[in-house]
Amino acid sequence: MNSMVRFFQPVGLALAGLLVGAASAAQGTCVQDPTRAHELRVLDEIQITELMERHEVVAAPRRLHTMLASLVAASPKLRQGPAVHLLAYEDAELNAYAADHGMVILTSAMWSAKEDLSDDELAAVMAHELAHIEGRDSLVEACANLQRLGQSAMRFEDARDRMALEMFNPRSSLARQAQQQLHAQEHAADVRAIELLRRVGRNPQAMVSVLAKIHGTTPSALNLLMGTTHPELRTRLAQAQAAVDAANQARPHQPVK
Repeated sequence: MNSMVRFFQPVGLALAGLLVGAASAAQGTCVQDPTRAHELRVLDEIQITELMERHEVVAAPRRLHTMLASLVAASPKLRQGPAVHLLAYEDAELNAYAADHGMVILTSAMWSAKEDLSDDELAAVMAHELAHIEGRDSLVEACANLQRLGQSAMRFEDARDRMALEMFNPRSSLARQAQQQLHAQEHAADVRAIELLRRVGRNPQAMVSVLAKIHGTTPSALNLLMGTTHPELRTRLAQAQAAVDAANQARPHQPVK
């Protein structure tokens, strides 16, 4: 899996887009090219199909669809874009994904009694995924890989495979650049999610609490080998908390009715 944005355990997925200093003319042309967007969508749909062949597709609770609709309605960019759909599958692992063309995918663990995530925390997870969709983050990241490799005509799938090899090399400057890009995007998606939560009357603090709950899990050996594509947890929590404090100072939280 390498094209969809994955929220929690990022190994094997092409995640975020570089927000600072990556908007070169070449990359901008790539991002605006509908042929490239279609190429990425095909890869995403293949990966979603493969994922659903390995797991049982389940119906997410109606309240999650309602939450998602309210978050989409709070985003002018999402309201103008393609329809956003929610897909879920049976899995005991807490996880969520997003695809640029308008797909949020959750595992059933998200709403399980065992995990006991609050509705605000579930909304925070979906708001984070929607922030990635708003930014077309997978496409921006894929285009950045082409620029990074100096191969503007390369297929996304080939560039992804090349960068996956780089991620195994701790001395790779390309891997460091990619990792910095992903970290910047994750922070930005957290901050944007906090704003979306505030807009719909959800508690922005849920973004911090759900990050703390889910990232407390132990990473796999493969994660440790490749290095994390998500920010260090303490740094991520501190930045998310700062965003929550700023949002609350600007406009105190009013609970959803």
